[in-house]
Amino acid sequence: MKKQFKSNTWKIACSMIATDSTFTIGVFVIFMIFIGLPLSEISIVLSSYLIFSSIGQIPSGIFADRYGYKTSLIIGSVFFLIGTIFFAIAQNFTHFLIGYSLMGFGSAMKQGADHALLFEGLKADGEESKFKKIAGKIDLFTSIFWVVTSILGGLLYTISERLPFYLEVLLVAICLVIIVFAKEPERVFEKSTVIAQIKNSLKQAFKTPNFSKIFIFSAIIGSIALTTLQYLQPLYKSIGINEIYFGILASGAFIVRGLGASLAEKVGKVFEIDKYIVLHASVFGLFLIFMQKTESIFFIISIIGVFYFLRGLYSPTVSTFINEKVSSSNRATMLSINSQVLTLVSSISLIFGGVIADKYGLSTTFFAISVASLVFLILYVLSLRTVKAD
Repeated sequence: MKKQFKSNTWKIACSMIATDSTFTIGVFVIFMIFIGLPLSEISIVLSSYLIFSSIGQIPSGIFADRYGYKTSLIIGSVFFLIGTIFFAIAQNFTHFLIGYSLMGFGSAMKQGADHALLFEGLKADGEESKFKKIAGKIDLFTSIFWVVTSILGGLLYTISERLPFYLEVLLVAICLVIIVFAKEPERVFEKSTVIAQIKNSLKQAFKTPNFSKIFIFSAIIGSIALTTLQYLQPLYKSIGINEIYFGILASGAFIVRGLGASLAEKVGKVFEIDKYIVLHASVFGLFLIFMQKTESIFFIISIIGVFYFLRGLYSPTVSTFINEKVSSSNRATMLSINSQVLTLVSSISLIFGGVIADKYGLSTTFFAISVASLVFLILYVLSLRTVKAD
């Protein structure tokens, strides 16, 4: 049997590459510091990405389910491209805010649609059982790509602060062209109004007892990682790491994240998703507390490596769980709702975290995040006696 949608894999991978910073991942925060933004304003810029991503999640999921995953990816890529242009030429807080907001909304249009298109293509070829493995491999290969670009971006930043951001614009434009040539399988959409689709999706997400507990808490606990990682560049700067090494550190994090993603299928045989959620929250909470007690650069970097490994496990694990439990008619919508919970919690956390960092220092911010992680963990454990997918 001919695999009609096999070529989608690398095209979707390119689209995923252009949803995250590559050349700029190691320097985008210090670039805003260079322009003159304090941490409180930087936190608002970072949270704007998450807020607009959150606002766009459910509408974009519904749009993708109704009008096509590929169409949603293309539109999202256009928004993301415009946002990267704003960010590259930014001169003040307002420019960064507009740019990152557009990037956040573009990301929302793409998230959910990318994994949904991948799953539907595999399903049409009779290979949906390989989704977690392939999704993990995509994360690994994209992480390897990010290794190269983040190192290069860090080096180029020392030559010209804007050069990595100009290259980012070029990369996003190329990936936009590539996704245009992806193929989308024909689907039978269950006819319903938009309101009915929203109600059905929200009911499954929040009122299906065992499924909902995993669905909600996986997003909330996943937000802890997303919030923590936004403060790493200021942390590196505070402990005296030269900016030239930021790209190298980011590349090392990508390698560990890719390793985690590539092992998601094997780890899933040992840690089912409920156990993974407990592991994720407990490690983040405890390690962030331990990090307050040391000034050792190597110890802190080791902890960050563990964080990225768990982050690598996150996407294939949670996405597989959701894809296997929902229908084609609301696949992207459900993936988007999960992302919305994650980004909403992260955006709120970032705003408070930035204020805490300015008033009390980064150490207190990390301690606050660790407390939140442990609180989420306790709530999750108390909400469950046994966790089985519905």
